[in-house]
Amino acid sequence: MNEYFEAMAGEIFHEGGVLDKYIGDSIMAFWGAPMADEAQTERAVKAALAMQQALIKLNEKFRERGDPEIFMRIGIYTGPAVVGNIGSSKRFDYTVIGDSVNVASRLEGLNKTYGTKIIVGESTLEKLRGEYGFKTVGEVTVKGRARPLKVYAL
Repeated sequence: MNEYFEAMAGEIFHEGGVLDKYIGDSIMAFWGAPMADEAQTERAVKAALAMQQALIKLNEKFRERGDPEIFMRIGIYTGPAVVGNIGSSKRFDYTVIGDSVNVASRLEGLNKTYGTKIIVGESTLEKLRGEYGFKTVGEVTVKGRARPLKVYAL
């Protein structure tokens, strides 16, 4: 797992992302803080694509060594969030919380349902310059939201 985390963190950092935390075998990252970044959405998408490419190479190594391959799913959602030192007086972390963070997590999970690798919300698609190929997945209602979201596979 350390080899996987090393490769994925490198792609996140290369695109100016903040690696928030490891959650089991998952990675949570964000863009746009602590410094504002007008290209944060594009950088997140570039990182996601680079991570998938890095995983292909990593899985080749794993196969050669006889190790199990890793499959990765990514959810990207663009929106406001609270960023800072969050927690209690006994323990806190520099992290990000809010609806957009929750939705990104839900989108990541939807990849399993749709057999995709990267799913983004409409708010992400609207911020991009049209340089990427997207396929409409449909409208889904995610936990914590009353209205359906339009989602797209990258």
